[in-house]
Amino acid sequence: MLEKLGIDWKLLLFQVVNFLLLFFILRKVLYKPILNFLEARRKKIEEGLAKSEKFEEEWQKIKDVQKESLAKTEREAFAIIEKARSFAEKKEKDILALAQQKSDKIAEEAKREILREKEKIMAEVKKETADFIVFTTEKILKRTINDKDEKELIKETLNALK
Repeated sequence: MLEKLGIDWKLLLFQVVNFLLLFFILRKVLYKPILNFLEARRKKIEEGLAKSEKFEEEWQKIKDVQKESLAKTEREAFAIIEKARSFAEKKEKDILALAQQKSDKIAEEAKREILREKEKIMAEVKKETADFIVFTTEKILKRTINDKDEKELIKETLNALK
């Protein structure tokens, strides 16, 4: 029946054996190495993806740490600024209080100095007035006054001036 179709069974058998031999050789020589190469390539890609994901996670962690660090630094800077502002306000109050104390002290000292000068001038005026009265009285009375009379006359004049 194969001969009626023009097929030589020996040739067909030889071609089948040849095909199987070629299939076996190709499988051993090309198929397995190609599969191994593809498997190795797949593993490298998977490892690359895993590394990429890990890198992305690490990068996100670094960004989170950086954000937290920046926020912490901002909080610390704000606290330092507030502390400095508070310190400056306290120093300002202290300086103003000290300036007020010094001003009060200077004003008080000036008042005392004015009172001393006033008393000094008043004493000088009283003395000059007394001397003038004595001089004038001597002229008017045309007589000399002794020390006792002079002191009494000065006392009376001073009492009259008060």
